[in-house]
Amino acid sequence: MARWAPLPGAQFRFLTCPTFEALMHGTRGGGKTDTLLMSFAMHTGKGYGQHWRGVLFRLTYPQLADVVAKSRRWFTQFFPEAKFNKAEHYWEWPTGEMLFFRYGASEDDYWNYHGHEYPWLGFEELTNWRDLSFYEAMHSTCRSSFPGMPRMVRATCNPFGKGHGAVKERFRLGEGGVPSGQVIRNEGEKPRVAIRSSIFENKVLLANDPDYLATLQALKDPNRRKAWLDGDWDIHVGSFLEGVWDVKRHVVEPFAIPSSWKVWKSMDWGYARPYAVYWMAMDPDGVHYIWRELYGIGEKPNEGSREDAAKVARKIRAIEEHDERLGYEYRLNLADPAIFSKIGADRSIGQIFREGGVKWMEAWNAKGSRVNGAQEIIRLLSEDRLKVFSSCKHWLRTVPALPPSDDNPEDVDTDAEDHAWDATRYGVMRRRRSPDEEQISADLDEPTKKYDDDTYRLRV
Repeated sequence: MARWAPLPGAQFRFLTCPTFEALMHGTRGGGKTDTLLMSFAMHTGKGYGQHWRGVLFRLTYPQLADVVAKSRRWFTQFFPEAKFNKAEHYWEWPTGEMLFFRYGASEDDYWNYHGHEYPWLGFEELTNWRDLSFYEAMHSTCRSSFPGMPRMVRATCNPFGKGHGAVKERFRLGEGGVPSGQVIRNEGEKPRVAIRSSIFENKVLLANDPDYLATLQALKDPNRRKAWLDGDWDIHVGSFLEGVWDVKRHVVEPFAIPSSWKVWKSMDWGYARPYAVYWMAMDPDGVHYIWRELYGIGEKPNEGSREDAAKVARKIRAIEEHDERLGYEYRLNLADPAIFSKIGADRSIGQIFREGGVKWMEAWNAKGSRVNGAQEIIRLLSEDRLKVFSSCKHWLRTVPALPPSDDNPEDVDTDAEDHAWDATRYGVMRRRRSPDEEQISADLDEPTKKYDDDTYRLRV
């Protein structure tokens, strides 16, 4: 009979981890799936009986096939008395313990499990989920009324997939993040920890399949190779800016922007979704800097702070009153044209800002503007003419990780948290009002230019 025992290193630390929420991440070939299954199995037969219930999730139903196959391979050997229900996809032990295999894609799928009790929750390939709303909602089911019952959330993944950025942020992974095994404690939240695994710890795999390592080393895509061979979180495999964005080239430490440089700001407005305001500057060599951000985010990613426009205007004015004393002059302030609409209201959002002392102009948002704006961002990054201050944390959290649109590969996925992206797009396209026309001067000093008092739109 085959035997399974945790390998020294990540597998052992993961199975003996006392922290409520634990993630096992790293390279391919670290034995993460087997370890996840054993995390549940090691608590069977301990006297908890029917109270020890677990559910292991994948994003989609077809993705369950591999983890089910591995469970049958091991459990039939270790627990010959346990039965697997093929129709309903669950294991049941004679003493009452049960492990379910399920799938869930969005936060709405949580309601299929509302009111359930699962002292063990498992998530395989956590980065497959676009965001962590379903994952976080399911935490409310990790409970038990049985005395002394262990309760735990366990997940595995590689640094790859649409949820790369969300997982990286939650567990503070990558350069400058929390070291492997260090517990993260946030006020009002249960503790969590990330444990890094490596293919080089898996001596069994390297001995039985020596070509597997060579396969990873032979990957031609450098980002994919870093993700799967090195477990590197500072890459953006599958992102819209893949192959263009480079942290070392494009992120700079904050410095004082000279008042002689051209400065301006741009905004993507949001209430239920985040608003994003960015201050930009251009040096004499034409290098653009995103040097300050004001980002209205709620408690969850892509959730707005629900601040009204007047309050945001006051925040901007408080910042810029200080700037004025330093000699900065913002003559070009671009925002989504939608804020100038009065449909169903006495005043537009643009008017509310104007009354609060913040004047916006319509950014170019005509047909083709999204794709053209995306290409301008790519061009500036490729030419090393767009830099981002390291203090712009929400820009750095969201923009490099944005996936391409499924409908238009020339644009980002607009269902993702793209507010910093849109504000940047407005800012870098400040000279363009239509694809073939230059209507806005970077200086705005020409006396022939007039402004509409109501909407602050440029009239030529």
